[in-house]
Amino acid sequence: MAAAIAPLFPISIASLSLGRASHHDLAEKIHAASAAGFQGVELFYEDIELHAKQYNDSSFEESILKSAKDFKDLCDECNLKVLVLQPFMNYDGLLDPLEHAQQIVKIKLWFKIAKAAGTDLILVPSNFFSEGTTGDDDQIVEDLLEIVELGEKESPQVRFAYEAISWGAHKNTWQQSWKIVKKANHPNLGLCLDTFHIVARTWADVTRESGVRPNASKLLAADLKECAAEVPVDKVFLVQLSDAERLLKPLDAAHEWYNPDFPPNMIWSRNTRVFPYETDRNAYLPIEKIVRSWVYDWGYRGWMSYEVYHRDLFDPSPSIPQDFAERGMKSWEIMVQRLDLDNIGSEMRQS
Repeated sequence: MAAAIAPLFPISIASLSLGRASHHDLAEKIHAASAAGFQGVELFYEDIELHAKQYNDSSFEESILKSAKDFKDLCDECNLKVLVLQPFMNYDGLLDPLEHAQQIVKIKLWFKIAKAAGTDLILVPSNFFSEGTTGDDDQIVEDLLEIVELGEKESPQVRFAYEAISWGAHKNTWQQSWKIVKKANHPNLGLCLDTFHIVARTWADVTRESGVRPNASKLLAADLKECAAEVPVDKVFLVQLSDAERLLKPLDAAHEWYNPDFPPNMIWSRNTRVFPYETDRNAYLPIEKIVRSWVYDWGYRGWMSYEVYHRDLFDPSPSIPQDFAERGMKSWEIMVQRLDLDNIGSEMRQS
């Protein structure tokens, strides 16, 4: 399948979005992404963690680095760029010094993994544990600067994209994550913007019958205007795209997926993310509006990446990687056409 041509917007897909590692191995997923026409992949840690088990005669570190090298070799074979290693989870705001120290040991291994895999970018989502953490801005800035400064000493230097996930305990909007990144003021620390997380906090409400917040359009328009005005476009290191299913009933205590231990947005995300324009799968979020604003009002130019979580990714059927890769590319072809991305020039254009 030929990729939709958009020279200023190469397209990537997350390795997890091609099948869960427990059911689908690296080779079939990487080959599926390449065959569908993707130009890059995001490396999810679980993919190399499970693949590393085959190296049972090696130490944990040796096996995980061999696995990361296998991932890179597959991507090189298929002419795919490894866009990012993720997710370095639940790091920011830890109150226990021992837990923090353990994470610092872990990030030093992740530097080696990133290098073996051929990427210089690590994604750090906001902490979603409220217990044992703080939302204090100064503390979170200090935590992020600690790993950023360690990464700066690597060769090549390691960059970090900080992402406010929509169920984050303390930071769950891009405005909050931007405040942290701006205050840290380091060239190797930027933002990750994900359409799902933005929409989940400004437009959608999965606990409502309609699935939409009151005044949703106005809220989203104001949010997009603020982003274009406040965030320098070069401080965004990663852009992720996904839509999600409109549920048939609210995700409340009566819903079959409800779990009091998990926030509704987390449950919704883990089960129902789909590709933009998949209305046949109940996709309903205004993803095109967001991307249009980013491209035309804000002036974003660069990689875009599909990050889709879905219950079907656990399906052991061997067709899953190809199915998801082809669905993703079909979605991208529609977006390229609808937003005229293949013809956009390097100069700023206003919609």
